[in-house]
Parts: sequence; C-alpha cells; structure tokens
Amino acid sequence: MALDAETTAFLALDDFEMAAWAPRRATERGVEPPAPALPGVIDNLVLLRSQTALFVAALGEAADEAPETFQP
Repeated sequence: MALDAETTAFLALDDFEMAAWAPRRATERGVEPPAPALPGVIDNLVLLRSQTALFVAALGEAADEAPETFQP
C-alpha cells in the first residue's frame, strides 16, 4: 500500500503544526468545529496520526506497494 501525498504530509506534522493545520483543513472541507471543541479535535487528530504511523510501520515493505481498493 503506497502512501498518498496527503497521508505523507499528515504523518510529517508535529503537534504544533497539527494545531494550525486542523482548523485550516476543516475550513477547506467546509466544516467549522465549535471553538470549545477544537482542542479535542486536535487531540483526536494527534492520536489518529500516531495510529496511522504505527499501521504504516507495521506494513514494512508492503507500504511501498500500489494501493488496493477496499473490498468488503
């Protein structure tokens, strides 16, 4: 499974960059999380980034393979 450019960029964000990226990305997607909820959204994105990095690391060499369409 090859990583697309957006996933690679997401994984490269540090916690400080994530705090700036999250509201900008939400606006790009037409979503405006309420200001009181934004810290929780950022915390969840940091967790998601960590989980994604763990998953990609577990893939090892398979991470360089072409992506496959999900088939339930």
